[in-house]
Amino acid sequence: MINLNEYFCSVPFKNLEIHNKVCFACCPSWLPNKIETSEIPLKDIWNSEPLIDIRNSILDGSFKYCDKQLCPYLSKLINFGETSGPLQKKSDSTIDSPILDFGPKVLVMNFDRTCNYKCPSCRVDLIVEDKKGIQRVEKTIEEIDTFYSRDVKTLYITGSGDPFISVGFRNYLRNFDPKKYPKLKSIHFHTNASMWNREMWDSMPNVHKYVKSCEISIDAATKDTYENKTRLGGKWDNLIENLKFINTIPSLKYVKTSFVVQDSNYTEMELFYNIMYSIFGKKVGVFFGKITNWGTFSDDEFKSKQVWDVSHPEHELFKEEFNKISKNKYMFHNLHEFSDKTKTLI
Repeated sequence: MINLNEYFCSVPFKNLEIHNKVCFACCPSWLPNKIETSEIPLKDIWNSEPLIDIRNSILDGSFKYCDKQLCPYLSKLINFGETSGPLQKKSDSTIDSPILDFGPKVLVMNFDRTCNYKCPSCRVDLIVEDKKGIQRVEKTIEEIDTFYSRDVKTLYITGSGDPFISVGFRNYLRNFDPKKYPKLKSIHFHTNASMWNREMWDSMPNVHKYVKSCEISIDAATKDTYENKTRLGGKWDNLIENLKFINTIPSLKYVKTSFVVQDSNYTEMELFYNIMYSIFGKKVGVFFGKITNWGTFSDDEFKSKQVWDVSHPEHELFKEEFNKISKNKYMFHNLHEFSDKTKTLI
């Protein structure tokens, strides 16, 4: 049996995820507790009472705020007894207090939802910030520079939109000043890669040496599925061309390619893995994750998307497809309970 009290997750102790008007201690799909900046100013969030409460839930071993199925690290521990990523034995941690005398080491900048796609799993309409929204984004960047930049080692831009489409983030990257981030080691991009081409890359030279990892959100392995089902507005041929360019960037050591598993694409999981590995080779990490309802689906619509639900008419077909790749190297996922070798330990 797994005793979670023996384990420690470092994420709430080093990460701060900043959205528009709210902050999170981790991916909100995995740990949904939100902290409203209308109640607690951004500058005071880091050691605020709600964040201390979340950290205590890790220290006391309850992990009571974490979704133990959607978090791929907890899911792997519970189903296989294996630790990975930020989840390790508590005896290996040196942190024993929820109040920290240092600032966030990983800053996730999710406060601009601007994107050139309207993917059904993410949004209903196209979202592009207007002039007022761009000013809000720029003001938030100024607050980060003032209150949080001194201890940041990694900047994550962005899980809410696209860093190359957002005017605020694009200008930030093009005028990036490393002196404001004296401990910075890396910048991680989360993007659909539609605009990450050579011209865009050359326009932001000050970030080049810091960009060592990225996540490219794709959710398809064929032109039809990409353009007509998962990436409305997307161009498959442009994507593949940009992926090949991205693979030539010398500083880039790790490329996570993500695939949100749902009824419209699960039959392409194996093909997706093969295409991504053929482009990026051993630097790739292929992530397969359960779709989350961000308010874009009705209950009935979302149920039809959840092919991993045992009541779904295509559930057995989904399991067959998943187990074609479940043991592949260079991949991770939050579908552990459907792997042939699964045994539940908690």
